[in-house]
Amino acid sequence: MDLSNLEKNKTIIKKIAMLGDEPLFWKTCAKIFFKVILNNYEWNSNGIKYKFILETISDQDILNDKLSVSNYDVLIIPGGGVGDGHSITKGFNFSFKVRNWKKKIQRFVKDGGGIVGFCGGAALITPLSTGKSRKPTTFVERLYNKSSIDITSTYSYYKYLALPIYYPFQKTHPERIGTMAYVFSFKPTETEDGRNFHTGGIPIDIKINKNNPIFSDFPDDNLTIRWWGGQALLVPEKPDREIKICAKYPEKELHENEKTRIHAWRYEGGFKGFFKGFFKAMSYVKKEKIRIFDAAMFTYYLASKWKKTNKLILSDIANRPCIVTEVYPNENKGRILLCTLHPEFMVWWDGVIEERKDEQDICIANGLYQWKNITTIKNPLDENITYTWWVVRRFVAWATKIPEKEFPPIKIHKLNPEEMEQLSRNILWDGSLKNQMENI
Repeated sequence: MDLSNLEKNKTIIKKIAMLGDEPLFWKTCAKIFFKVILNNYEWNSNGIKYKFILETISDQDILNDKLSVSNYDVLIIPGGGVGDGHSITKGFNFSFKVRNWKKKIQRFVKDGGGIVGFCGGAALITPLSTGKSRKPTTFVERLYNKSSIDITSTYSYYKYLALPIYYPFQKTHPERIGTMAYVFSFKPTETEDGRNFHTGGIPIDIKINKNNPIFSDFPDDNLTIRWWGGQALLVPEKPDREIKICAKYPEKELHENEKTRIHAWRYEGGFKGFFKGFFKAMSYVKKEKIRIFDAAMFTYYLASKWKKTNKLILSDIANRPCIVTEVYPNENKGRILLCTLHPEFMVWWDGVIEERKDEQDICIANGLYQWKNITTIKNPLDENITYTWWVVRRFVAWATKIPEKEFPPIKIHKLNPEEMEQLSRNILWDGSLKNQMENI
């Protein structure tokens, strides 16, 4: 019997658990992207077929011990409502349920499972640093720090981190909401050919390191990936494990680039604007038949008015790591991958951010900033939408311990009509406030 031929004819299935709970009122569109990118994705390498199977799991599933190496090879944590929502709620670590939830994930990694965090998901995995000059002080900073799952040697770094309106010193220091200014604040764009797209955040040209299996065969030194207010990563000089810096942010800060710099906006609506936003939110919830609990976030979106200040948002991420891999230091060698970017989202290669003109009812829901002069969104949309999907697939392949020579290929994914239909509401703006707020 030729065992080598049997080996080549087999199919290896890697099972992916995706954390799906959004514990706050902030929803995210990233989950549907990961389902399309990963679930049932197949490729052949050296005569072996690999296949990903993705299943969404809940916090309760984790507490019920469903997350185990016998059930899954890797856990992925999306950003936005999942990762950032948990980065806030799991900061209340006096709760027995929260501590137990963290221990279940720790056990999974210690047993040899992989974990991949994207943006807010990476923030959830890591403790938070605000630099040597100050400790985490805002309410949000403290929660992000305490929410750490305690399995990594790497820190998430934010110069400042706070939520607009809810930041108590927002009136005098609106710039200290930090990169959160890039998260909730973009109006969809209209391209020169008349199409409307959700375009929050910035496509950033990150600097690739080739001394890691994910990018070792990538032909270029830079790669454009969507960034949406994410942190930088701080790696210790003498770590207790194998750590590789896979990519870094550009050497030029966002505020030093006239195409991507933005000013801080100050909320000046007071309680009156907030209550008006609340009544608008209640009317909206009733009209759209949405859960009453979502009115809290919609109030935040609809409160007005806002005024642009002369203070720039300073990110302090230039030349710092944005993608890092770690191997957990025990005999099982569980794998940890931290990515502060959004390779699941579409990119473009030109345009400039313009700030909205002061208007009477301007609010977060209708945008403080907007991309203009984008001409590089193509038709069909495959290249823009799937440009970095191979990165997501390779992250998962590495975390599940697939050999480097058998990683998924570097190529553009061709979308079929069913996939495009699933993603369209998260890519194309239909002109409605509902669709816009769904994609903040």
